[in-house]
Amino acid sequence: MSSKQPRKQRLARYTAPYHRRHQEMASPIDKGLRKRQLARGFMYPRAMPVKKGDRVMIVRGEGKSKSATAVSLVDRKARKVYVEGFTYFKSDGTELQRPIDASNLVIINPDWSDIRRRKILNRINESVDWTDEVISDLEAAEDEYEAENVEPSEEKDESSDEEITEEADSNKKEEITEEADSNKKEEVSEETDYSKMSVAELKDILKEKELPVSGKKADLIERLQGDSK
Repeated sequence: MSSKQPRKQRLARYTAPYHRRHQEMASPIDKGLRKRQLARGFMYPRAMPVKKGDRVMIVRGEGKSKSATAVSLVDRKARKVYVEGFTYFKSDGTELQRPIDASNLVIINPDWSDIRRRKILNRINESVDWTDEVISDLEAAEDEYEAENVEPSEEKDESSDEEITEEADSNKKEEITEEADSNKKEEVSEETDYSKMSVAELKDILKEKELPVSGKKADLIERLQGDSK
């Protein structure tokens, strides 16, 4: 963008052609993966546009983790990426995928099935003949690197399950304590000695229980004791 005016920059970003949006949605390739492949004689670019099928790792923002997930959708128009397992719930309970910016991702295992994408490797590695065998060997090395350096997502699920069980146990304990307190209060109310109360107090209790308030004190006490039984 050549202009310094924010309004023109926003306009240029909004009206950018598809190929420019494609270039802007680039994520860096993991540094360790680039070093390992360079030692094997293959040079990787520092960054490249994200593609559906890439295995990425969220390194910034909400959802940051040390486990890799696959890219399920790339929205060039909105400049957002959707990865598997990164979702949120609406107020009505509907589960939706949460969009994420490409700059928050690191490509840990790129997908080279697209022939057009292999042109990136052709530009950097001119002396390499990119046959299917070479590509399969390349992808096998990437899978091996991911298995060695990235935590599996199952461990994350187990930890979340443990947190859920702990919360459920704490809720059960709270319910048990509340029930015990309510039972104690009921026992205390049943053990109250009505004979020590005044007639006015007895009548107030009878009014709360919607019982008749006429009669002598003995009648009121008998009426309350009969109602408690």
